[in-house]
Amino acid sequence: MAIILLIFVGIFITLLVSLSIVSRSDSGAAPFAKILLVLMLGLMALFCVYGFFSSFELDEGGLPFKIGYPIGFFVLSGLAVWTLVARKPSSRN
Repeated sequence: MAIILLIFVGIFITLLVSLSIVSRSDSGAAPFAKILLVLMLGLMALFCVYGFFSSFELDEGGLPFKIGYPIGFFVLSGLAVWTLVARKPSSRN
């Protein structure tokens, strides 16, 4: 069961990296890739909110989850905002 999770996480990280590369390029698919990347990061941030609220149901040992989910939320939200706001550097000749 753990190998399936590792495969899923590996594919997901590969997809995020490839979308970030395409969104920074000059191709016609860059705006679509940027929107898809922001949507994926936003959904992952919303999952962190859900996980944070669910971590209060644990009796013992829930402290790492109560710390990790907010960190994940802020990192993912920051990446989504940075992706939306970041501009390509202008090429000066």
